[in-house]
Amino acid sequence: MPLVEELDALYGREYNEDSEAAGECDDPRAVDWVLSRVLARVPNRFVDYGCGSGALLAEVAAAGVEAVGFDIDPDGVEAAASSSGCPVFTFEQATGFRASAAMVHIGDVLEHVPNPGAVLADACRLLQAGGTLLVEGPLEANRSLFNAFLGLSAVVGGRRPTDVSPYHVHLVSASGQRRFFDRAGLLETVFETHDVCWPAPSQCTWPVLRSPRLLMLYLVRRVSTVFQVPRVHSMANRFRYEGVWPG
Repeated sequence: MPLVEELDALYGREYNEDSEAAGECDDPRAVDWVLSRVLARVPNRFVDYGCGSGALLAEVAAAGVEAVGFDIDPDGVEAAASSSGCPVFTFEQATGFRASAAMVHIGDVLEHVPNPGAVLADACRLLQAGGTLLVEGPLEANRSLFNAFLGLSAVVGGRRPTDVSPYHVHLVSASGQRRFFDRAGLLETVFETHDVCWPAPSQCTWPVLRSPRLLMLYLVRRVSTVFQVPRVHSMANRFRYEGVWPG
């Protein structure tokens, strides 16, 4: 398990820029879903906890809602603030915003950190009593052909040293994720699962055909989709959670 200090050094401005230029694989995060929740509730303040490049902050602010972001790296925070036009701070500065937001969003963050329980608790402290928490992320411990292929690839690849950000340090299932939020004291209102292509390419383009790895991901993803059972939580590869923080 990486140390917090190691992850802090890896997830900075360059990581966010690399994520934006990922190329053949579509971004799995559901911006439209988040915006629909924002417009339905019109919170006094929206917080994106782990805001990355600040793209979601800009969308929320354009809807007329105050948007505030938090992330790890000071350089990345500065870049996100510049691109979004919204105030963005480091996680260490979040103590000054406790109980100030009606809605907090955590998108594709918990699977990256060594201490997801502590990160969730810190994010919930930003919520007012009765506030709404939105979380989305992958379900890589669910039972699907594609997840099995990714796991087998990791085993075959071995533990080679690397100086780039780890893929994910926690792999979760739908049932485990729901129990995780329940233990945190949240009151579940919505739990949805769905399937996306990521991390496989969504289309078979020429660059995909030229890359054995991308082509294999694309083909296995297609085959896995054939055996997918709609609306079965244990077989999907993404989740969306909405819950109430009682305070």
